[in-house]
Amino acid sequence: MAESSTLAQTIRDIVQRHQKLPTRLLQILREVQDRLTWLSTEAINVVAEELGISPAKVRSVAEFYSFLYTAPRGSYDILFSDNITDRMLGNRELLHYLADRLGVAINGTRADGRVSVGTTSCTGMCDQGPAALVNGYALTRLTKPRLDRIVELVNAKTPLEQWPREFFEVVSNIRRADILLGR
Repeated sequence: MAESSTLAQTIRDIVQRHQKLPTRLLQILREVQDRLTWLSTEAINVVAEELGISPAKVRSVAEFYSFLYTAPRGSYDILFSDNITDRMLGNRELLHYLADRLGVAINGTRADGRVSVGTTSCTGMCDQGPAALVNGYALTRLTKPRLDRIVELVNAKTPLEQWPREFFEVVSNIRRADILLGR
């Protein structure tokens, strides 16, 4: 029961920061998920109660957006970019390779709760693909050897701050400024 009241208080604090405005529902859900890692039925019900709207409305928003989760996600949430450019660079093979190595179903969470692997429509890194996100941080230029290292880091519970910096390196490929990009 104490855990339930702590969850409710956490959500109340978040909703209060947004002045209990139903128009801020998406931002509230993002913040609740950031704190709790996913949106449980209980969390959805508390948000609805605090905003004075139906749980069905809250759930419909939570289920509409692909970046909101109504099922538990792993401590390491890895999402491969699934756009045409990344597909041309072999992302599907790498996605299956990583899921197999980690022992997790694609779009699923491993039984121990440590890792989830899935896809997202785009990471904005197609010039440095195949790319993915881990807990919202871009992973660029993925290869099987790099994925092997990621498997080791995940299985060792290594915090992202201790992962090799080059995994997250984003290179600016803008070569020429013009009227669109400024001079």
